[in-house]
Amino acid sequence: MRKPLLTYIPVLLLASACTKNINELNTDQKSAVTVPAATVFLAAEKNLMDNITTPAGGSDPFRFFAQTWTQITYTSEAQYIMTQYNAPDNWWGEMYGGATPGVLNNLGDAKLNFAATAPTAGALKNDLIITDILEVYAFNLLVSTYGNVPYTEANNREIPFPKYDDAKTVYASLLSRLDTCISNLDVSSGAMGSADQVYQGSTAAWKKFAATLKLKMAMVLADTDPTTASKKVQEAVASGVFTSNADNAMMTYSDASTTTANPVWQAAINSGRHDNVPANTLVSQMVTWNDPRLPLYFTQVSGAYLGGQPGAGNSYIGFSTFSDQMLSPKFPGDLLDYAETEFLLAEAVERGFLSGTAADHYNAGVTASVLFWGGSTTDASTYLSQPSVAYASAAGDYHRKIGYQAWIALYNRGWDAWTSIRRLGYPDINTINPPYGAISPMPLRFYYPLTEQSANGTNYKAAVSAIGGTDAVTTKLFWMK
Repeated sequence: MRKPLLTYIPVLLLASACTKNINELNTDQKSAVTVPAATVFLAAEKNLMDNITTPAGGSDPFRFFAQTWTQITYTSEAQYIMTQYNAPDNWWGEMYGGATPGVLNNLGDAKLNFAATAPTAGALKNDLIITDILEVYAFNLLVSTYGNVPYTEANNREIPFPKYDDAKTVYASLLSRLDTCISNLDVSSGAMGSADQVYQGSTAAWKKFAATLKLKMAMVLADTDPTTASKKVQEAVASGVFTSNADNAMMTYSDASTTTANPVWQAAINSGRHDNVPANTLVSQMVTWNDPRLPLYFTQVSGAYLGGQPGAGNSYIGFSTFSDQMLSPKFPGDLLDYAETEFLLAEAVERGFLSGTAADHYNAGVTASVLFWGGSTTDASTYLSQPSVAYASAAGDYHRKIGYQAWIALYNRGWDAWTSIRRLGYPDINTINPPYGAISPMPLRFYYPLTEQSANGTNYKAAVSAIGGTDAVTTKLFWMK
């Protein structure tokens, strides 16, 4: 289901007038003193979507970690070298805020200002809950990328150097917040409307989103806390998770300006640069399985689909590049979708958290992905009929079967593709295709920002001690077995 084109709600400017009091000369007559909540919310929502979508290695190198993409000339992130462009600092800053407001900073400001514009008490309540759901989403990105992070003292202007909270405790709090959001969201009342460019303020859609996010986060706990995982999965499904591609949490970008265009277009077309190509890990696997999404993901070179070697210097003209639809300035970004939901449900059945048939959910996940990218149900059925792809006969246990198909479906969502590999172990990149020149195994986390080490040193040291004493990309997070 296509969402409306991204538009910006203009910041309201104070009307200029003759100065009647000399004290008013100290007031900036051309800038808004208080930015409307709707504007700040949209800024946060778009910033979040941009960061999930962008291929910029200097802040979001996750496509390179997952080997869905790889780099050409500047290969540091593909080799897991993050000191050159400081991706851990930049990702942290995009979420918390730094020189410019981050996702969480803007969401917090929106909460403070909704009361001035919400038409009813019910709408105000829903506005606050939807904002809280996105806060949970953003904090999940942080805690599942770094480990212990500032949470209870985060984005508090009176606490410039916040403490780091225990990651497991933060995660439990986030799940609890989702419970509250799901219970209290009033689907009979409205919300912010067009300020929300994902669901246009549909409270029913946001309730499904919250339940699906809860399912996703619960499955992260499956290896280390299966009791909690099972309970939360069952609750999420009972609340109502995604049931079709119409539920996908998408923002359709606009070609009205470069700032409203899809970040992939900005990086690959508008920049005039050719920094990335598809990785051979993904391309070769899809070729082997005759995947119908090949022409929907990639172009051909010399009549074939060819991916570049991760970590190596690759020639742009020697390899496939990205499909026309992916390079469109209007191609949508995607926070959470139905295909991923079905793969999570298949895994939940295999783990005994839910009744049902894992193969049915697996097939539904593959089909949803094929349809989303523009293929047909016949394409999906033909693909699934191959012994190498069919759930009953595909190689390996459910970790491998589901892991590979989820990874392919998450092609345009780098962080989630990387996280799927971290959870399920497939594809096992360290074994099948370690990057050329890699300085470590595939990162399991980001190390903490260099700016935190210098500016918030005491709390940084306490956080490192709490996660085992080593601030390394190979340090396991609390949910890793």
